[in-house]
Amino acid sequence: MTIVIAAIGIFLPESAVAKDDAAQTIIDISGRKTPFDHSWEKAFGSDRADMVLTASYLENAERTKKETDFRYVRFHGIFDDTMGILVPDGSGGMRYNFRKIDAVYDALLKRHIRPLIELSFMPSAIGSDVLRRNGGLEPLVRLKADDPLKPITDYSGATLWYHANVTPPARMSDWNALIHAFVAHLEQRYGRDEVRQWPFEVWNEPDQATWKGQPRMASYFDLYDNTARTIKSVDSALRVGGPATGAIHWVGDFVRHVNHEHVPIDFVSTHIYANDPPDLLKLPKSPQNTGNTVCDATRKARQTIDHSGRSDLPLYITEFGADWDIHNGSADRPWVAPWLAETIRDCDGLAPIMSYWTFSDDFEEQGVLDNELPGAYGLLTTHGIPKPSFNAFALLHRLGDERLAVQSDAQNVLATRRKDGSIAIALWNRNSTETRKEHLALKGLPAVKDATLTVLDHKHGTPAARFAAMGKPNTPTPDQVMELMKAGRLPAAQPASECAGNSDCAVTLPPDSLALLIIPAGKTKTISQ
Repeated sequence: MTIVIAAIGIFLPESAVAKDDAAQTIIDISGRKTPFDHSWEKAFGSDRADMVLTASYLENAERTKKETDFRYVRFHGIFDDTMGILVPDGSGGMRYNFRKIDAVYDALLKRHIRPLIELSFMPSAIGSDVLRRNGGLEPLVRLKADDPLKPITDYSGATLWYHANVTPPARMSDWNALIHAFVAHLEQRYGRDEVRQWPFEVWNEPDQATWKGQPRMASYFDLYDNTARTIKSVDSALRVGGPATGAIHWVGDFVRHVNHEHVPIDFVSTHIYANDPPDLLKLPKSPQNTGNTVCDATRKARQTIDHSGRSDLPLYITEFGADWDIHNGSADRPWVAPWLAETIRDCDGLAPIMSYWTFSDDFEEQGVLDNELPGAYGLLTTHGIPKPSFNAFALLHRLGDERLAVQSDAQNVLATRRKDGSIAIALWNRNSTETRKEHLALKGLPAVKDATLTVLDHKHGTPAARFAAMGKPNTPTPDQVMELMKAGRLPAAQPASECAGNSDCAVTLPPDSLALLIIPAGKTKTISQ
């Protein structure tokens, strides 16, 4: 039997341990198993469609695909003005141009990544902002009293650094025509069977600044109704959902609305971040709440859908992350690794797709980045330098697809079995100042030999110290990039002598640490009596 233990930790001398948890964590190797779906790594978020065609985006997508085998990517702006989807036809009307959209999807499919299509934002030619619809050529103004009249461009109806148009359509019929032509084109180009595997999500966070319809909820519901019905008119087997809100807003209202109006729906989607304020999420006090904001909110959303009479609908968390504040640099910090491990354990079974925000620092919602690290939300910097978050995903990808029973009060253990019969057990220490020792008792397993351990902590799998020693260059040179790539590389597995010859292991977990303990196939022996 091969044993793999995903652990957040490292073996240290006894004297280095600040806290020794004497209680054993019993992992029943031969006991009850339940399916363990890798929902947390099925999809990743990214900035906008335009960025897909950049070299760094595609290189980072390939690296993330290699380490996680993710299936879907979600991004904004497939209908942004820069995508050129609507162009004058020369007779006062508009025609569709899908060439740039085709290039985006071609590039992803070539890398075996499918789009989770976010239908956004509004092409200015059909939007309700009159100034933008007319190309910003009116009104005419004088900047000074004696200046001649000049046209101005005022994108007051926009949001995000790249001036996304977030207004409703001026005429819903124009939007419906666009959606119909877009979906029909996709099926004609990529095939009906392929496109049926692409979820269609209507808009992005209409509860926030990225939707200017009024009243906000009612106008979004109108957009959703028209979009869903139009998509289904092209192909009833296509999957469509929403409301794609932040902080699980509108979930119950949305499900009740589509039920009452008999609007097509195949999934419910929403977004959650670990630092969303509790009063914003309105989480009830419940024994089920774990203190893990992402998972407690996901559980509440799931229950809300069920109580709204649609327990058949899957819940997609189309954005989740440790921190919504781009300036905090969370992905660059080691604590994100144990946070991620705890999140995937606590969210198990709640949502079949969870899309982490984001896989790459090719990200310009708030402007062009002016630093390499911490960068933005990405697992990888624009130069492909791996952050602790990237290494955490790479490590946890190695967990199995069956979950094993764990008896523990430690609340930092996740045990799984892989397809080849190996066992993967995750442990973590989210304390930022103290180490801890975890005592593992592997029930049903004979003595182990040749175990190895891979460690992520402040000294392993993070480029931060090396970057600081360089003076934190905003744009590293090619040689500096190579140094940082090496410093941020996932560390190699080391012998785990504390498990040799025993079915018990005493694992010391440094502050903010994540590790992977592996016992290869056939590397066990019978304990002497």
